Formats: sequence, C-alpha cells, structure tokens
Amino acid sequence: MPHLSCVHALGPSQASGLASSPSPSPAPTPPKYQRPSSFTRVRFLLKIWLMKGMATLFFKTIRLVHARQLRGFLPNYTKCYPVRPTLENRIFLPKAYTSTDTDTDTNTKSTKYPLLITIHGGGFVLCDPTMDDEFNRLFADTYSFIVVGVNYHKAPGGTGTFPGPVHDIGAIVESILSDSSLSAIVDTANISLAGFSAGGNLSLAVAQLPALKDKIRSIIPVYPVVDFTGQHKGAFRTSPDGKPDLLKDLGPLFNWAYIPPDTDLSNTLLSPICADRKTQLPQRIFFIGAEYDSLCHEAEVMAKKFAGLEEASDTGPQWEENGIKWRMVPDVTHAWTHQPLKNPEAEKKRKKDLEGLYREMADWLRR
Repeated sequence: MPHLSCVHALGPSQASGLASSPSPSPAPTPPKYQRPSSFTRVRFLLKIWLMKGMATLFFKTIRLVHARQLRGFLPNYTKCYPVRPTLENRIFLPKAYTSTDTDTDTNTKSTKYPLLITIHGGGFVLCDPTMDDEFNRLFADTYSFIVVGVNYHKAPGGTGTFPGPVHDIGAIVESILSDSSLSAIVDTANISLAGFSAGGNLSLAVAQLPALKDKIRSIIPVYPVVDFTGQHKGAFRTSPDGKPDLLKDLGPLFNWAYIPPDTDLSNTLLSPICADRKTQLPQRIFFIGAEYDSLCHEAEVMAKKFAGLEEASDTGPQWEENGIKWRMVPDVTHAWTHQPLKNPEAEKKRKKDLEGLYREMADWLRR
C-alpha cells in the first residue's frame, strides 16, 4: 500500500470539502509509469542496445589492455548458485584469511569476518559485478571483510525489468547466507549490503524482502536513485567545469528500460523513499551523495525522513542521527567513484578522497 508521503497531497478545496462532508474522500491514486510513444520506444530501444554493445566492447578492451594491473583486484573465486544458474557472483576473501585457521578444540573456524554484499550500478541496464572488483578487493584485504559482488539480469525485457532484479539478488543473497563454504567464516551478526547508483536502489529494495530484512544489519547506498514518483526529484546539476548532469539524458532511457508500463511508482521496492523505516528496512543506513548529481537531493530527503528530521532543515553536508548517516561528497559527479580523471593531480586527489571515504564506510560498518 502506498505511503501518504509518496502520493499527491490534497489541495485546499479538497481539504475544505473533507470538513463539510461526512463521507471520507477516496485515497489519492498512486502515480503510475506511463508508456512513452511508439516512436520514443523505438528510439530508446535502439539507444539501449547501442549502449550495451559499446559498453561491452569498452570494458573488454580495458580488461585486455590493463590485464596485469587488474589482476591484483580479482576475486578468490566465482560462483553461480542453482537459484540463478546463469548469474556469476564474485567472492573476495580477506588477505588475512587462511583455510587452516581453525579452533582445535571445537574444529570450527576461529576467525569470523563481517560480510559485505555489493551490487553494481549501470542504470539497471549495463555492466556486471567486475565493475566493483577494485572496491571489493580493497574491502576484503584492507578492512578484512568477506565481500561478494552479486549479479542480476539486466533490462530491458524479461526478468531484467522490475521487479526481476530485486528477486534475482534476493535469491542469490539467501544462497550466500546458506552457503556452507562461507557460513563457517561469516560473522552472522554483521551482514551488510552496499550498492552504487542503481545498485544502491537495489540494496534498499532487497533489504525489504521478508526472508532477508531481519538478517541485514546495515546498508550503504552510494549515489542511489530512491524516488521514481518524481515528488522528491532534484534539479539537474552542471559541474563547475561545465559538464552536464550525467543522468539528464540517460535517466529517461534507463527508466523506460527498467519500469514496466502502469507500474505503481510508489512501490517501495522501486521507490524505497516510500518505505516505512520501522517495519521495512534495517535501522542502520549510510547514504552517500555526490554534489553535482541530481540524485543527491532525493537521497538526502530519504535520509532526513528516516532520521526523523524535517526535509527543509539545514543539516549541512554530513550528519548522523537515529542510526542514519548522510554524507554529501563535494565537487564530484555521479559515478565519480568509478571514473578515473585524466589530469594526474586531479586523479591523485580523487584516489586520496576515496581512500578516506572507504575507510569511513568500513569503520561505520564495523561499529
């Protein structure tokens, strides 16, 4: 059922009518996704498949050219679970882990590691878990997490459209948690989800699933899309060097690919901002936004809503309240975590800033 905060409010004339009428007014109709025109759908479809082809070629080239450099970020192994046999997941074990690390008295693993399950971005359309290899390897080796980068079917069509990917990841996460090769070394009291962009949306959706919501301790959505109703959308933001907001042209394309016609846009698995924190999501969420990203506004609105703060309150770029943490990273755009800069000095600064951000994320997850 849609939450009142995510449907259209009553106007003054409707409100006065309620005062004089004994019968209740019908509930506001939840917003639904409207199918674009035939011409637009054809144009979107051609663009999507062109983007898919170009992205596949680009990443294959990058992996070939930089194979030696990327070797250090590879997972310990990959695994497909029977629930989704075509989706390969990437498993990273901490550098400190050894298979012989066993308590001799109980014949059980003496060291337990927190588990971080990561969900890659790409507008629900592009990419795969290899996108996050560097991040995942860092969290495994530097901060001693077991990290699993999970895969999901991509839009458009079939199980790649909403809510297919939510249930793909839900089924895979359940399999990970029951995987005997991992359960012996996982600290079951510290299981977390993290996701970038579309992956941030999916992390907030998956944590609501009945089989998982009581098992996930924390979530870190990084520059996530959280509101498809349009009620909390921020303005597109041009960066100081004049670059347009990355999602200005891509957003409508990705929305069309992922959301079936007539979908209730206030469905909490699609628009997590409409969820009830107390009953549907874990109590610890660390939202991270990018200053020059239109998604920054809606993520901050959701953070304030879940923390019990007024939307209009001036809380600054970083705060923590009632289990909710917010950080707006200044001077960066959407997907800056995965986009190296050409200028050597700027790239050096980006890496240093990311090092600090990732340390903050790891410390928060371990608290």
